[in-house]
Amino acid sequence: MALEEMLQDIRPVHPVRVQESGNDYLFNLQNMAIKTYEFASGKIEVTDEKITFRSTIRDLTQFQSMERYNMGYVNSEQFSYLSIMPIQIALRSILFGVITAIIAVIANSEVFSAVGVVMIIFGFLLFNVDLWVDGLMGTKFGYRLCSYIFGSKFHKITIQNNSGGDHILFYVALDELDEAKKLETYKIKDRPAVQVKSSSIDDLEKISELYKKGILTEDEFTQKKKQLLNL
Repeated sequence: MALEEMLQDIRPVHPVRVQESGNDYLFNLQNMAIKTYEFASGKIEVTDEKITFRSTIRDLTQFQSMERYNMGYVNSEQFSYLSIMPIQIALRSILFGVITAIIAVIANSEVFSAVGVVMIIFGFLLFNVDLWVDGLMGTKFGYRLCSYIFGSKFHKITIQNNSGGDHILFYVALDELDEAKKLETYKIKDRPAVQVKSSSIDDLEKISELYKKGILTEDEFTQKKKQLLNL
């Protein structure tokens, strides 16, 4: 009998119990459908073994993934996202201020004149803060100020990686926070025990003999052993 035929149809099925919306659901690791969640900054996909984030914005790592066994808590903090740099805001403020001042002169409007002067002064101050304070001293005062005034309000979500690897980090809109929190229900606390059939033990002994005789390479032996143990 060929080795491939000997090893087929021996992978066991492992049920895993997870929590979702306060109820118990029994998922089959081989048959669980992919769960997809769309957020402001990208898409989360949950499979039987992994949770993956695919970003749609350039400021985040485009692809982030971890094993569900390694999932920790899902943390959130409010965050302001600024799509343009402070110096761009400063230059636009000066430009619009000049245009408003010209309109004020033409229309003989004190209100437009005051608004134009304020915009020009704000633009010059922000330009100098960004150039000298933030640029030379390394602070982020101008950026934080602009984020507070002009930034879009989001929540920064962090899915902790208990294995010490990289966390999954992404942003969600304010009304998406509750949906993001539900991702914690996909955390698998314990790895399912590997159930090895008696026939699998015989197959392990056979491939071990083939490896000792040099018929199988070390990589082939390792691969077949993992298939038998469903690792």
